[in-house]
Amino acid sequence: MIVTDIQACFAIGALYADLAAPLLAATTKPESFAGSDVYARFRHRVLLYPALFLGPSATLFMLAWPGWESQYLGSAFVDTAGSPFHAALFAAFLFLLAAGAWFGNWLGFKWVLAGARRRLRALYLGILAATVALVVLRWPAFVHLGSVQAFDQNPDQLPFIWNDAVFFISFLALTSYCAAPLLVWWIRLRKQVAALEFRGATERSPRGDSPS
Repeated sequence: MIVTDIQACFAIGALYADLAAPLLAATTKPESFAGSDVYARFRHRVLLYPALFLGPSATLFMLAWPGWESQYLGSAFVDTAGSPFHAALFAAFLFLLAAGAWFGNWLGFKWVLAGARRRLRALYLGILAATVALVVLRWPAFVHLGSVQAFDQNPDQLPFIWNDAVFFISFLALTSYCAAPLLVWWIRLRKQVAALEFRGATERSPRGDSPS
């Protein structure tokens, strides 16, 4: 949704750097991380997320159910035909998805390598909490499906999202589609960090020790 996805991309970029903190500390120098191979690899992955997953999913919802995707904020996001300015709002939204993911990852690298993981966590968790609060403030926009005009008149008259089979199946499918790469990245990252920690423990053990 327009009111949530930019913040989500920022949080994903920051969280990715936070989870990889042991790997970053072992392979990257704080003063030169922006030119490192590790940062380039992570930046590439977080930018692929809005390009291949969240951006296309948001576009599908915007074209099929613009009122719900915009959380009924107004007609500007919906009445785009013949209005380049209105259409540019969604284009800016797509751009900000990538910008948010990049900035979250860049800031995450910077703060992790500066020893400020707690500050980073407070920031992205605070942003996620504020995003949830925004959805709650827009309630019942999240659970109703219809046009902006109908929602403004009487949202309680609109059907629930689970009453529209096409929408609900699309919602579940695309939510799974967007969640899958995050799960894969998390599993791979955990394995890389575990391997690094095991290698470090092995190197610190006395040379003569052998497993009992």
